[in-house]
Amino acid sequence: MRELTVDLLVAGTGASGLTAAVTARKAGLDVLVVEKEAVFGGTTATSGGVLWVPGNHHSVAVQEALGRPDSIDNARAYLIEETGNYIDRDRLETYLDVAPRMVRFLEDETEVKFYGMDYPDYHSESEHSSCVRSIGTVDYQAQRMGDHLSTLKNQLPQTLFLGFAVGSGVEMIEFMKAGRSIRAAGFVARKLAKHFLDVLRFGEGQQVVRGRALVARLSRTLFDLDTPIWLNSPIKRLIGEDGRISAAEVETGEGPVRVNVRKGVVLACGGFPQDAERRAEAFPAPAGNVDHRNPAAPGNTGDGTRLAESAGGVFSNEVAHPAAWMPVSILPDSDDFTGVWPHLIDRQKPGFISVTADGKRFCDESSAYHDFVPRLIKACEGKSRAEAWLIGDAAAVRKWGIGMARPFPIPHGQHIRSGYLNRADTLRELAARCGIDATALEETVDNFNRNARNGVDPEFGRGAREYDRYQGDPEHGPNNCLGPLDKGPFYAVKIESGLIGTFAGLNTDIHARVVRADGSPIEGLYAVGNDQKSVFAGAYPGAGATLGPAMTFGFVAGRHAAGVPA
Repeated sequence: MRELTVDLLVAGTGASGLTAAVTARKAGLDVLVVEKEAVFGGTTATSGGVLWVPGNHHSVAVQEALGRPDSIDNARAYLIEETGNYIDRDRLETYLDVAPRMVRFLEDETEVKFYGMDYPDYHSESEHSSCVRSIGTVDYQAQRMGDHLSTLKNQLPQTLFLGFAVGSGVEMIEFMKAGRSIRAAGFVARKLAKHFLDVLRFGEGQQVVRGRALVARLSRTLFDLDTPIWLNSPIKRLIGEDGRISAAEVETGEGPVRVNVRKGVVLACGGFPQDAERRAEAFPAPAGNVDHRNPAAPGNTGDGTRLAESAGGVFSNEVAHPAAWMPVSILPDSDDFTGVWPHLIDRQKPGFISVTADGKRFCDESSAYHDFVPRLIKACEGKSRAEAWLIGDAAAVRKWGIGMARPFPIPHGQHIRSGYLNRADTLRELAARCGIDATALEETVDNFNRNARNGVDPEFGRGAREYDRYQGDPEHGPNNCLGPLDKGPFYAVKIESGLIGTFAGLNTDIHARVVRADGSPIEGLYAVGNDQKSVFAGAYPGAGATLGPAMTFGFVAGRHAAGVPA
């Protein structure tokens, strides 16, 4: 077996692994990064590229502009509320202390650039919430990647528009309005024209956005530092010596390679969203009883967890939620992640409601995706699947689309023919098509409409929170989240309990080292990202609450391996 020796071996090329690698390399370590798949970027590449980091320097600027002060003490109080009985105070304090420095380090020392956002925390009803803690990744130019562009993981193809990747929230709004606004149509036309010119000139579009831009910026830094990334190269075995991890066996296209490590191994393998057996053990029924098709990286099959367990690490499900939940709809007959649609835009808008098969609503449809799914799971207790129907009237679907069916003027006949999208002139006919209790649905919609016209939702309080209103339609009143469903034809898409990542994971200490059952660290073994048990204990405080901790503890691991204080 071929051998080589490095200081640090990093497994995984999402934001957590790349941050660990960049940090360690900048501290002078010899680093090797290995990736199981044929492309690099992990789930990060298909994410929004947003980080939730209280106290970062961009947020300070947004505070001043908005006149909305915030503080680490305020963020701490909010996180204590969020984590509840599952709180790990030491790790939480490490996160609050280090995360702002991680942001500053990356901007000062790497290609990574962020911008401040005005985005409400997901539980904005809390007095300790804020709207300044999320930051986004600045777009990047594809040509900066050179030959590495061909192996940079692309965004989810189903989220592209004519091959164009929509970037900021401002761009998204303009694209949604293009069918009813001359100004927005002009904006979109200019964006698409530039995109197609780039395709003609370079072979593909040049605007790299969101999570893919974050991966591009981190990896470009590594390539500039002569740090290799081996693709199609999973770690198959960890090797211990004298109580610490001293090597790993990596499978490559040229055969197995023993990689000896002076400082250790960082597991950043993306958790277990594609591990059906562990999902069934960790997830609540009925969510744990189905094969969760999800948009996470196909290679995230729990490898990091199993490797750590083989060395004495402990997997923990002691979290409020084992996954970062996301309501999704799935194209019929699709067999991979390209047929999965994450419902991030439509359900929060006026003219939509969600009901289970009994024809009744079960939650505030404008709530955060991570809150929506647990309520769906509870509403489906005792059933084989956690599923419901998202229903919209003609005006709402024309304006916002529904799932993979785009807004006007994009036709959606193919989705009706495939059975993904159901359409009927009346609610009773729609109920018959979908298997919904027709009488209950009509009663639910009648009650909802009567209150929605007055801008209130007595049942679930939709639109009462700042977060709800942020997701609504600014052109609609008196409540921008609520509108009656009274203009046929009516449309429905089946939604299911999906996920975008996992929160249950390996127990680690404040240095991101994997710990044994007795709490002692396994020297030379780190776990970051979704391989690590969530520092927020399965809570989801705001936009970027997966990437923020992932990159923070990647930074912590890289610094600790190099013997440098974080």
